[in-house]
Amino acid sequence: MSSSNMDVSNERLDDDNIALKSHDQAHELTLEQQKMHGWDFAFSLVVMVFSIAVIATSLTMPFSGTVGGITTEWYESPGLLPLFIGCSVFAAGFSVFMQAKNADGRALFLQHVKKINPTGFLISSGGIISYIYVLITWYDFFLASAVFLLLYIGIYYLDNDTISRKLLKIYYGAIVLSIAIFMSGFDAIINSVYPYTSDFVLLATGVWLVLTMYRAVKMLGVEMRHKVRRLTLIAILFPAVLCPIFRYFLLVPLPNEGLVVEQMFNHTYYTYISTGKATEEVELSDEQMQLLQDAF
Repeated sequence: MSSSNMDVSNERLDDDNIALKSHDQAHELTLEQQKMHGWDFAFSLVVMVFSIAVIATSLTMPFSGTVGGITTEWYESPGLLPLFIGCSVFAAGFSVFMQAKNADGRALFLQHVKKINPTGFLISSGGIISYIYVLITWYDFFLASAVFLLLYIGIYYLDNDTISRKLLKIYYGAIVLSIAIFMSGFDAIINSVYPYTSDFVLLATGVWLVLTMYRAVKMLGVEMRHKVRRLTLIAILFPAVLCPIFRYFLLVPLPNEGLVVEQMFNHTYYTYISTGKATEEVELSDEQMQLLQDAF
């Protein structure tokens, strides 16, 4: 066989190999998309059920009326923040549900449920649960929300397995440390000198997350560095806008006000911005005080 014929044969083999590889990649991508549609269908149902429970709980809180001699308006109700969050989460879950339903998500979930590694699902649900029962329960609401957003935006926006593993290790390490501190009662000791000392644990976690992302993308190009800047800005600005809206415009107390909300936002607002509000001292009986505590 001549060398020219051999060259032609080799070229055809190379073309066939490239075509087969492209076909395999396309098939793999399609299969991965099917799995994602299936998990989207299942997870959206969980999210909607959870959000309905949050909405139902918030509706049990008083939105107006007189309780224990104190008159409240609807925009001062402590149930307004969880109601807003519940409705927002339900809307997001319903949107994902409809998209998955249109892609035949139920059938895809049943088809691939035994083949799918649920690690990602467990990590996502674990992050949400830890945010509710650890971060905003024990830490300043601003810091808790910022750290939560840094983790999840970092995982899904950067879409880099190496970076995601590093972020998860830092985040869940902070969760384990927090449980150890607060469940042991050690927080009372460290907060005895300065009442918000424990918040520095979460502040350090947030700084560590940001520095880790910046170091990890240093060699990955300009676009990745821009992504880290954008997600850091969003993670800080979102709670920085949300907290004042609920705290000062709607007069809804946040779940936990500490190092940032109490020491920075409240101090700045009530010292330099608020013009003051006329108050009338009301003497409440023990029965009225008990009614007020039971209502909230």
